[in-house]
This record gives sequence, structure tokens and C-alpha cells, in this order.
Amino acid sequence: MNNVRQNLPRDAMPEQLAETLVSLAKEYAQQGVFNCLLSNGDWLFTFCSTKLASITRRAPFGPACLSDVEVEIDFAAETTPKDVVSIIATEPLTNDEQWDIYERGEWKLWQEGEVIASGKVDVPEHKKEAEMVAPDPSLHD
Repeated sequence: MNNVRQNLPRDAMPEQLAETLVSLAKEYAQQGVFNCLLSNGDWLFTFCSTKLASITRRAPFGPACLSDVEVEIDFAAETTPKDVVSIIATEPLTNDEQWDIYERGEWKLWQEGEVIASGKVDVPEHKKEAEMVAPDPSLHD
């Protein structure tokens, strides 16, 4: 954050912000695993070096079944027709919805639940990553 404060004005445009954050995230990811969620309360920056997943829900909201426990959540009871609800996690949390699985080096800038900028940069695979377990693809088919 110090680098962002030093290099950008407080009212920086999202494009300027994304450019700076992507550059910094790429540097960190070259040193090792770096999955990142960073927010100032107005925007959310996400960056994936190994695994991240996201989903955006809009009205009409329906139920969703959690992947790790037998629980169904009724989002219609928790939201209004005007809401946009986005969730970012290391892997899909529900098994009956289509999640967007990030690729290595993929980044997104979010505002008010929506992606306003996105892209992808080259990020090397690190030795320890080969030992990590990949998420089950059947969870997001």
C-alpha cells in the first residue's frame, strides 16, 4: 500500500490503480505463491498466482448448496432485487452453480459487485506449487 500511496494520487482512476496493482502483484508472484484480495472499501483488486474462483449473483436469487456441508442457502431471503452479490474464494464454495475459475496471473478490479477491469500477466510456476492439490473440476461444471 505504501507503493500505491507514493505513486498514485488519492483520486486515481481505476485504470491507473489497476496498472500499479498488477505490476506490484506480478513482482510478488515471481517470489512465490501470491493470491491476493485487496480493497479500500470502494474497489476490490483480486490477483491469482495459484487458485482463486469467483461468482456473481443477480436477481432473481435462488438457493445454493454448499460444497463442504449439506446446507442450502436461500439467497432470495437475504437480498433485494437490486442487489449484485459477488464472492471470491480460493475454490468454489457451492456445487450447484457455475463459478469462474481464475487462471494463473489473472487479475480483476471490482466495484459495486461487478468487474470493471481485468487482464492476465505471465507468472512463473514455483516448485512448491507442483505439490499443491488442484480443486476438483466437478465442483464447477
